Amino acid sequence: MSGLPTPPVPDLARLSGQSFDEVVSQLLIYYDTEGVPWNYVAGTRIVKYSYKGMHDLKALLAGCSTERTKVGRKSNEEVVKLAAPNAFERSTQVFDLPRRQFHFGRDLNSGFRIPFFFVENKVVKLFFLQPRKSFHLSYDELCMVATIHKRFLLDTEFYGQAVDVEYVDLSADPVSKAREMHRYSLSSLDLWSEKRLADRLSLIAEGIEFVRSSGLVRPRPRRPRPISADMPLFD
Repeated sequence: MSGLPTPPVPDLARLSGQSFDEVVSQLLIYYDTEGVPWNYVAGTRIVKYSYKGMHDLKALLAGCSTERTKVGRKSNEEVVKLAAPNAFERSTQVFDLPRRQFHFGRDLNSGFRIPFFFVENKVVKLFFLQPRKSFHLSYDELCMVATIHKRFLLDTEFYGQAVDVEYVDLSADPVSKAREMHRYSLSSLDLWSEKRLADRLSLIAEGIEFVRSSGLVRPRPRRPRPISADMPLFD
């Protein structure tokens, strides 16, 4: 089934297992799992507005009303409440790069899931939001994502300039089950070596190519989500 989509970069990082069989098993679960009827796009977009200068939390939260489900609205409101205030009392200039995807393997393209970049104190910063309460990225998986973002975007697009990342992780504490806000920069992330990343991506690419040609995933209609014109590197 060659039409199976390539997982976005954060979901590539979340694939566990060190062997080919283990990665294939994870991919089969990924492709056969039904998604929830809502997402975090609204909350992510609203956080972008906060970095663009809208520092009124009440007004920002009103934007979550676009979510059709009660659970979706509540989850997006939680994200906005925790992530948007990070931009308050800061001077940030938001910008986007033209749409592109992360290319790896022989012919695989994966969404970066980057909602925007911003400049602060002459430093170009790549913003990434981890909104999931559970089934979220571990610290090491977050470091894999950061390695891809830095090597394939920051180092190529902004060579010679001062660069950084701002990762906001809103996963829940395993004991209290309540969301917590953790903010990371490059100095607090342990980037992967070039060999480790290349080896991991090769294994994942082999797994995806096998699953696509194996017929092990039952056909299921998938409605592609429209590309977000205001977040060109998100999809």
